[in-house]
Amino acid sequence: MVAIIFSCSENNDNPQPVTNKPYAWVAGERDSTGYGMILFSADSGNTWVRQGQGSNALKDIDIWDIWAVDESNVWAVCSDNVILKTTDGGQVWIRVEAPANKTGTRLSAISIVNKTNIWISGSGGTVYNSTDNGNTWSMFDTLFFHKGLMQGIWAVTPQMIYVAGGISDNRNYRGFIGYTVDGGMTWDTVFPSDDYNKNEWIGVTSSGNTILVYGGQSHYLFSTDAGLTWKNDSVDAGGGSMKADFNHMIMLSPQTWWGAMDEGHVYLTTDEGKTWIPQETNEGGSYLFGIDTWDGRLALVVGESNGWPNRGPILKSSSGGTTWGTMKVYRSNLAKVSFIK
Repeated sequence: MVAIIFSCSENNDNPQPVTNKPYAWVAGERDSTGYGMILFSADSGNTWVRQGQGSNALKDIDIWDIWAVDESNVWAVCSDNVILKTTDGGQVWIRVEAPANKTGTRLSAISIVNKTNIWISGSGGTVYNSTDNGNTWSMFDTLFFHKGLMQGIWAVTPQMIYVAGGISDNRNYRGFIGYTVDGGMTWDTVFPSDDYNKNEWIGVTSSGNTILVYGGQSHYLFSTDAGLTWKNDSVDAGGGSMKADFNHMIMLSPQTWWGAMDEGHVYLTTDEGKTWIPQETNEGGSYLFGIDTWDGRLALVVGESNGWPNRGPILKSSSGGTTWGTMKVYRSNLAKVSFIK
């Protein structure tokens, strides 16, 4: 299926120096001040400072995902079709004009490849791309994405991009997976066996030729051959008939995957999903929505409480998840965390 492209630009790779600084940023919903939450740590997550409070760029928005390209350049996507960026490590945040006036659109996910090739997905079947660090943008055909909530997007390569989410089906939400292998010129869909699209998908990630799609009811779907064939599976996490959702997963290698889930669950596999190791966080009353790691041992997880009042914990492990500690709790729901990529 061919996407409708409203504007195009050439790819412009701009390699940045590799840094060994374990800087991290956290994104979250607005709190009682009315400003979206962006938090920064320069010391591996031990202490945190808030960025952008009082700035018009962050006023009256919730921030759903964040991506740290390097110590200076960080991008975030938000409610109300807002795209944010900073070029000075967060001292100043500015709004970047989106390619369409789609007030009310929730931009849910961001993925950046080659430092300047930016992919964004969200509600209403929204998928944006910029190949020149946000100077110009493309918008793709929302009808191909069924105008659904595209919660996850991931650039496997500059040409291969996967989008995952949910689409309405007689008042129920079913999973949807779309992909392109030519940078968005054409798109196709993945239809898993055994009706594995019956559960809504939340996100997608990859390492090498292994692509992992994850989502509701502890379900996941993966390919070890760059999308040629797929395998279905799930984790027995949660109680009764309702299983905990995989809200966010990262890959340390094609075999090692780490996931943040509902009910305070964190699960790790080192053998491509054959066995899963549950990791105790002592946050059973929280939905964990974001996870990232610096080196496979240092990791951060963020989330929100499942009741009132809002409680957004930041969890840290320095042992590869063997033990977790709560470093900070905010009065705002926290959505995602990003170390420098």
